[in-house]
Amino acid sequence: MIKILLVEDDFGVRDNLKDFLEFFFDDLEIEQAINGIEGIKRVEETRYNILITDQMMPDMKGSEFISTIIEKLRRDNTWIYIYSGQLMNELHSELKGFEEVRVIDKLTNPIFFKELVEEYRSSQVVINPGT
Repeated sequence: MIKILLVEDDFGVRDNLKDFLEFFFDDLEIEQAINGIEGIKRVEETRYNILITDQMMPDMKGSEFISTIIEKLRRDNTWIYIYSGQLMNELHSELKGFEEVRVIDKLTNPIFFKELVEEYRSSQVVINPGT
């Protein structure tokens, strides 16, 4: 089972992404957080394989959320993705020092999210052969 946390303040985006991923995969456990504060609580309580967060949220930016819990995410080997419609240079600047965070252009085709789950799954087969 692959555990994913989606952190997104827009219900429609959050729910559509969850439904999209569940359409392609039956071995995902997807939890949702409506903002960075709720996301922090969930990460503190649970180990996730993949974290996907929006950058532009009302209570705190996704980059602030990630910087608050980056050590836990590193210990858990969580794959971290952040998406935004803001200028990519600005977002990369805010995430300086967090090389493990992958930035996604908000306008990316939704198939990208399917591919990232497949990439994660493939990496686990290589790391844990026979499991």
